[in-house]
Amino acid sequence: MAQAQRPIPAVQDAAYPGVISVDVDLTDLERKIMEVRQTMPVKPGPLTLYYPQWLPGAHSPVGPIGKLAGLRILAKGQVIAWKRDTLDMYAFHLDVPSGVNTLELSFQYLSPVSQATGRVVMTTDIIGLQWHTVVLYPAGHSARAIQVRPSATLPSGWKLASALDEARREADRVVFKEVSLETLVDSPLWAGRYTDRVALDAAGSAPVYLTLFADNPASLKASTEQIDAHKALVRQADRLFGSRHFKRYEFLLALSEHFSGIGLEHAESSENGVKPGYFTEWAKGAPGRTLLPHEYTHSWNGKFRRPADLSTPTFNQPMQDSLLWFYEGQTQYWGFVLSARSGLVSIPDSRESLAQTAAWLDARAGRTWRNLQDTTNEPIVSRRAPQDWRSWQRGEDYYDEGALIWLDVDTQIRELSAGKASLNDVARQFFGVENGRANSAVHLRGRDARAQ
Repeated sequence: MAQAQRPIPAVQDAAYPGVISVDVDLTDLERKIMEVRQTMPVKPGPLTLYYPQWLPGAHSPVGPIGKLAGLRILAKGQVIAWKRDTLDMYAFHLDVPSGVNTLELSFQYLSPVSQATGRVVMTTDIIGLQWHTVVLYPAGHSARAIQVRPSATLPSGWKLASALDEARREADRVVFKEVSLETLVDSPLWAGRYTDRVALDAAGSAPVYLTLFADNPASLKASTEQIDAHKALVRQADRLFGSRHFKRYEFLLALSEHFSGIGLEHAESSENGVKPGYFTEWAKGAPGRTLLPHEYTHSWNGKFRRPADLSTPTFNQPMQDSLLWFYEGQTQYWGFVLSARSGLVSIPDSRESLAQTAAWLDARAGRTWRNLQDTTNEPIVSRRAPQDWRSWQRGEDYYDEGALIWLDVDTQIRELSAGKASLNDVARQFFGVENGRANSAVHLRGRDARAQ
């Protein structure tokens, strides 16, 4: 007879008692292993710890649980036995002995050593730390109700960038100010040997910075005109949205052959990975320059305004992706628009890109059996694995087909208003409220779109 599973506590929004510390050693560049130590205030009795599974921005349950290793839990120097839940592989059960009020946890995050096993996030020159990979947290509490004191030890002489605020430095160890677990997971830390930091808009109470990380110093060389286009991106976003919902925004941009590419949004930062020629081969890279405008738009669409079924109290409660045609589709549209308005991509190239998108969607055979709404489930269905028959299966078409939907919305508003209004006005009214409010999303609810 199968043994009954221990029940996992229901989520409460009450503040978790005490502050959890998370300390990560990032100096093992040769083996690409992150050493983690946590101190967790607890009460005697049953306890379930979670490793994050459902990740914001990934829209799917892809937390890398298989790369957690060496888990050891101590209480007053004594080893505490733990048992993984056999139904929920992200849950670990244990019993806190009487008289114990603190647990000491240690484990490793075995980051990929090659592209064959995942995104490479540690190289000899660049590190990208996503906090969800290096944290265990108590089940039964919402992520915003758990306070965490994070810290990290960097390779000697390296520089970092993060939306987190520093509290102090102890040689190569950086201690950050306390934040909620929700904010921590939304605030990656990047560090590098070769870096450059550019103020895109340092004026006012919500500055915007671009920090570059590269395999070598040569890749960091950007012309005044190239930097001016990135500064124009910030100005054009201000004109479009009329607000900033962050205390400080950090573009994290890797220019690397070895550090894996990425485009991932956060409320006050974004993770962006491109090839080394982003600046040095500028004339060849126009399509890739929609990346930063897309991820920056997410600070408004997806973070400040967030679909209700994607906003869950913990990182282990399943998300639902029904509004990704809005979350990603409209963001894709504004990415095209802001790229052109800022000069990152020429207007003719932007129009050509939209036309090319329309052409390949017109020939997409899978549109005869699978509507756009169903493609919003694709991150959960396939875990973003490669497809053999993409035209027939359809991939995450809510990005590009979604962009065309919003282009059509814009043109119809202009036609019906005789040119007096456009989607620009909608963006200002919808996203431009509560200027200056940070770290708290407004949740959206909407009926499923049944677009073909």
